[in-house]
Amino acid sequence: MQRYAYLLLSFLVLSPAVSAEQRWIQGIGYVEPASEVRRLAFKHPGILGEYHVQIGQQIKSGDILAMQQNREEQTAVTVAESQLLAAKAELDKVLAGVNPYEIEAKKHAQHVTTLDAEYASRKLDRIEHLRNNKYASEDERDLAETNAKLKQADSRRLHAETRFLTHFVRDVDKQVAQAQVSVAEAQLQAAQRRLAETYLTAPIDGTVLETILRVGESTFSVGSPEPAVLLGNMAQLRVRAEIDENYALALKEGQKALIFGRGLGDREIPAHVSLVKQIMGKKTVFAKTATERKDIDVIQIFVEPDGEMQVPIGLEVNVKVAIN
Repeated sequence: MQRYAYLLLSFLVLSPAVSAEQRWIQGIGYVEPASEVRRLAFKHPGILGEYHVQIGQQIKSGDILAMQQNREEQTAVTVAESQLLAAKAELDKVLAGVNPYEIEAKKHAQHVTTLDAEYASRKLDRIEHLRNNKYASEDERDLAETNAKLKQADSRRLHAETRFLTHFVRDVDKQVAQAQVSVAEAQLQAAQRRLAETYLTAPIDGTVLETILRVGESTFSVGSPEPAVLLGNMAQLRVRAEIDENYALALKEGQKALIFGRGLGDREIPAHVSLVKQIMGKKTVFAKTATERKDIDVIQIFVEPDGEMQVPIGLEVNVKVAIN
C-alpha cells in the first residue's frame, strides 16, 4: 500500500515537469537575404560590354552594375539630337516671317492713315458745300477730291500690308513645323531611354553576390534574359525553411526558434518565426538521408535571427521551432 501511495505521489510531483517540457518541431532550409536574392538581367538582347562592380562590393540603389555594348544606341541619340536641332531651326525659319513689332507698327500706321482718310473725306464734303455756294473754286474741289482719294488709297494699302504680315505664315505651316519638333523630341526621348536600358542598375542597396556572364557573352538565351548579376542585402539575413505538413497548424509568427546545422558547428543561433506562408508546397530542400521522405507537402516559414548572423548566402541549415 505504501508503494502505491509513493508511486502516486511521484506521478503528481513529476507530471508538471513533464507537461512543462518544451516541444520542438524541426525543418530544413537555407540562408537568404531578407530582401531575397535579386537576379538582375538586361531588358533587351545584346552583348555584355563590361562590369562596373566586383563580387563582394557594396552598392547603393541606382548604381550602375554593368553595361551592354551600346555604340549603336549612342549613335541613335546623336542622330536624334541632330534631327531635333534641324526641326527647331525649321520652326524658327517659319516663324521668322512674323515680326510682332513690325505688325504693331503697321497697325498704328494704318490707324493714322484711316484718320487722315476720314479727315480728307470730311474736307471734301466741306469744299463741295462751299463750291455749291460759290465760295470755293473748281480747282479747290478737285484738289480736295484727289487728296481724299489718295488718303483712302494709302489707308487701303496699309490695311493690305498689315493683313500680309499677319498672314505671311499660314497656320498650317506653323502647325506642321511645331509637329515636326514634337516628333523629333519624342524620338530623342525614345533613343535616350533605349540607351539608358543598356545599363544595368541596382534596384536596392546591397552586396554583389555574383557576376554570372562574361564580357562578350549574349545577355539573352533562347529569347529569354540571362541574369548578369546576383544582388542581395547582407545586412539582414533569414532562413527560408520547410516544415512537414503535419505541423502546419502548429506554426505561428513570433514563435521562438533555433538555427543550427553542420555549417555552424556547435552554434545554435536564437531566432524567431517572422512569417508563416499561407499556401502549401512541394518539398524542395532535402537532408539527403536514407529515411527522408521526398513526396510530402510542406509549408514554408521565414526564421529571422534575434541578433547578427554572418554566414554565406545559400548555406543549408536546420531550424527548430518551439510550439508550446
